[in-house]
Amino acid sequence: MRSVEKLTYYMSLRRRKRGWEISYNIGSEGKLTTILRLNGRSTDKVFKGVVKALAKQGAIIPSKVSEEAQVYAIREDLGPVIGAYFILVRRARNIEKWNNFLNNLLEEQYVGVAKAFSVFLELAIELSKSMPKRPRGKSYALSPIVVDAFSTSLKRFVDRIIRTYQA
Repeated sequence: MRSVEKLTYYMSLRRRKRGWEISYNIGSEGKLTTILRLNGRSTDKVFKGVVKALAKQGAIIPSKVSEEAQVYAIREDLGPVIGAYFILVRRARNIEKWNNFLNNLLEEQYVGVAKAFSVFLELAIELSKSMPKRPRGKSYALSPIVVDAFSTSLKRFVDRIIRTYQA
């Protein structure tokens, strides 16, 4: 199994006809793979929350910032964590709750959870490889079926972790 830790991680926010879209990409040597795309009402809030949290940690480098697109490189050790976070917030309603969790996670309040997030992302990628490919449209490294299942699992996992640390 190829380790995701030796790659460069990028996230971008682009304006589309129907609103904003986040793209999470992994690549090396000029070859990028789109892992996941997110869109919806709160997409810009999710992106801004991640940028703010990573900026506090000095873990983000702007590659391109304009009115139509913002592209950032993510520090290597936090790239997989952010990928799993994007899976977590897919179809989430309470974005503020998850933004607070991300801030606390990056400030190391939840020991070991960042490593678990990295493993979640790697598992999602590996499981997606075994899923049947979609016959039409763009394909991404993560299967929508896998992302839905992992998103639900991550939400329950994080809720349990938060309760454990509050006790």
